Amino acid sequence: MLRINCNPYPLLAKGIAIVAVSLLASGCANSKQAPTVESMTDLAEEFIHLGLQAQNHDKLEYLYFGPEQWRTAAQEKPLSLTQIQTKLTALSQRIKALPNADDEMESKRRALLLDRITAMVVRADVLQQKFPASFDEESRQLFGVTAPHYDENHFRALADELNEIIPGEGALPERIQRFRDQFIIPADKVETAITAAVQECRKRTKAQIDLPDNESVSLNITSGKHWVGFAEYKGNSQTTIHINTGVPIHVERVLQLGCHEGYPGHHVHASLMEQELVKKKGWIEYTFVPLNGSTATVAEGAANYGVDLAFSRDERIEFEKAVVLPIAGLKGDQLDLYYRYFDLLDRLNFARNEVARLHLFGGMPKDEAIQWLMEFGLESVGTATQRLNFIQALRTYVINYNYGKTLVKGYVESYSDQGKEAMWEAFEEVLSTPITPQDMLDRVAEKRPK
Repeated sequence: MLRINCNPYPLLAKGIAIVAVSLLASGCANSKQAPTVESMTDLAEEFIHLGLQAQNHDKLEYLYFGPEQWRTAAQEKPLSLTQIQTKLTALSQRIKALPNADDEMESKRRALLLDRITAMVVRADVLQQKFPASFDEESRQLFGVTAPHYDENHFRALADELNEIIPGEGALPERIQRFRDQFIIPADKVETAITAAVQECRKRTKAQIDLPDNESVSLNITSGKHWVGFAEYKGNSQTTIHINTGVPIHVERVLQLGCHEGYPGHHVHASLMEQELVKKKGWIEYTFVPLNGSTATVAEGAANYGVDLAFSRDERIEFEKAVVLPIAGLKGDQLDLYYRYFDLLDRLNFARNEVARLHLFGGMPKDEAIQWLMEFGLESVGTATQRLNFIQALRTYVINYNYGKTLVKGYVESYSDQGKEAMWEAFEEVLSTPITPQDMLDRVAEKRPK
């Protein structure tokens, strides 16, 4: 509420003070009407409406658990992308014109919403085939970060290590494909295996993080998607995890998917954001989460790191030998060797960023890009094809899986000297607060010895 003070001389005689009170009661006859200050709730609601309008033009998945009539209204009266961008730009100016925020958290909210508006405008440009000047510029505008570059020598060095451990004869990519093929989960066993993984991931997560009492996930098996898994958060701590069996799912992906899409990944992240930001703080803009903005970098990074926090390497191997392999009907006599390969493959995953640079901004044809992923990312032809389909659909979003994980890992493990419990507390902060990639980088830098 605005306080109007029309009497600059409060110590004048009582009679004059009575006149001042009368003026106050009438709103001050000689004062102009105070301008109405827009509320952040109204501005956030407008952002959601425009975001839902943008999704009319975007085939990418998104999360929304606000009033369904808002989505219906956006679909029934669609705006053009140019109209949406104009309104988003005006909305940004109105947020910037607000009076100074009363506290740091309110300032943070405004800054984050402005960043999300910028990302949405850029995504609209991309949908109109208006691309930023470079891969790095696109990732900076969409996600607020730029991933490190690695040249071919970096990947060749890792490939040389793999060449020493992968059995068989012939070219390394073919040997890898034969080696990996023995660890593909049969499509009719995928649902059972991932259900078991989700249950184990949930048990380990609940031992460390208090989750809403009513939370739960369900599985849906699908095919024909550019992704392997997608967590569709429906609100009120309910999530449907979609698993695409149209691409090969190897044994290590079972726990990855259980943790990444479920616990302590996307499902837990969305549940805590709804609980802490939407319900407690009234930040309704988080009922709409598209696949852009720095929120995406944090979300994918946390989801990818979650399996490493929930399971040690030995615990993963033990679970896969005891549970996953028997469900899949696979042998486990080479699983330890497979994990030596997988450790190196995890370091090779930045190859996806480099092939995305070459394919999206360097003119590399699709067939060459797939071959590049096989040669430098050491992927099988099936997995390499799926990776490139993903890159074509989501473009620079690919950095959020590897560089996002690096950021979250660096932040959480900066607390490793205080023990595993402190690491889980830092991870919960990542999931339940509006922390940004830059926040994590700054805090890690502050903890380094001077």
